[in-house]
Amino acid sequence: MYESELQITIESVHKAGIEILKMRNEGVRYGHKSGRELVSEADLKVSEILRDSLTTPFPDTGWLSEEDADTADRLQKERVWIVDPIDGTREFLQGFPEYAISVALAVQGNPVLGVVFNPATKETFSSISPAKNAFSNKQTNSMVSEGLNEYTVLISRGEHQFREVPPLPGTPTIIPLGSVAYRLALLSTGKADLTLSWHARKEWDVAAGTALCLGNGIQVTDFLGEPLKFNQPFPSIRGFLAANPEMHKKIHEFQDLSYR
Repeated sequence: MYESELQITIESVHKAGIEILKMRNEGVRYGHKSGRELVSEADLKVSEILRDSLTTPFPDTGWLSEEDADTADRLQKERVWIVDPIDGTREFLQGFPEYAISVALAVQGNPVLGVVFNPATKETFSSISPAKNAFSNKQTNSMVSEGLNEYTVLISRGEHQFREVPPLPGTPTIIPLGSVAYRLALLSTGKADLTLSWHARKEWDVAAGTALCLGNGIQVTDFLGEPLKFNQPFPSIRGFLAANPEMHKKIHEFQDLSYR
């Protein structure tokens, strides 16, 4: 199931990736949407390529993208594409190879397919995930954080720079890295042990990465331990915590005890 959608998505992000690299080499204009949030010509071009490539073969599937005006039409759709044309625009503009094209397909609110492509490193991550994200750590009451020693944590550059990394047990090695989608993709392939954020994130930041993680047995919840649901009227989540189920439980319980 979803093999056709997966193949078309991979082809689409590779096509968009060629355009990104071309624009990066030739020079690209950029501006600010609000506050420190950046947007470039490349973001808009990739959004156009993906929208045409994905909605033409699947006209009944809704559309939610960072760079397109949101409409209520998607809320009536069972299936919705959730897209971040360039997750990590700042890193893209600065020349750091830590940005990615992120595309997810959500069905009835669950991320069933995810593709994350880093054009700078030529890495493609893809997965068809379980039909439902049933993980939850909300009901926990035992202290199990002991036993966590050395492990690797991927955190956003901004949170690292401004010392907003949440308290963590054991002896973590903190690695700052740009794109949220890229961090989740690396985690899904075992390149790290944990990634998390205190801050609210938009659905397009995490949808594809969540699908990748779920497809590889990695647990992803919001910061309160609830499974993530997508295609919501206000497409935002309360931070996120992603790790294998055992580590996820330990980190979540440690965080829960830290803020009582």
